[in-house]
Amino acid sequence: MNPYMELKSYEAWWTNNLGNETYIHNGMEILAPSVSSFETWMGDSFSPDRVCARKEFGTFKTILDAGCGACPEYNGIIDMNKDVKYTGMDITPKLVEYNISKNINCVLGSINNIPFEDNSFDIVHSRGVVEHMSSIEKPLDEMIRVATQKVFISFFIKPTKNSEHKICLDNEGTKGEVYHNAYSKIIIEKHLNDNTKVKDFRWMDLPDNYELLIINLK
Repeated sequence: MNPYMELKSYEAWWTNNLGNETYIHNGMEILAPSVSSFETWMGDSFSPDRVCARKEFGTFKTILDAGCGACPEYNGIIDMNKDVKYTGMDITPKLVEYNISKNINCVLGSINNIPFEDNSFDIVHSRGVVEHMSSIEKPLDEMIRVATQKVFISFFIKPTKNSEHKICLDNEGTKGEVYHNAYSKIIIEKHLNDNTKVKDFRWMDLPDNYELLIINLK
């Protein structure tokens, strides 16, 4: 059985919409990107927020780009160090196939259940992905589990100082169904403090109203 037959609709959002003429967002019909144009749809390799985040990476040999899309991060990372072993991971088969066609190492997988053993990568990076998940706690645990040094999460919807997450499922019941969540920093920080693998963490403002969570591991 195709495992994607078992996915929740929000998990298969790009499978259902990528390459179509349009998709629905907030009741409006919007032009949908093609597979190839998706590489720069949310900013190319050298978008200011990506450049600033990569400056925090430090020294590493292996990286998992979790929810990589069409791998816009790849060129920026290889430009930093051609010897880095890059692995992309995405839940959308069309994107994984596209990345492989460009000779980029990429696998099919979900941040809710990363298909790698513990401590497989020096660092794990994810940008603009967790806001589309049904929750953040499992993705946090999974990214920390497979990393040895650091985890970097760039939020395009900044977490708030509220005591609760704001979980927002848009267009429920349609092919446009997808989460746009504003998570609580209070809950995130408590969850990180409860994880024995976490040494410390910090928040950093990025250009274009992104915010970066940097998690250092023991």
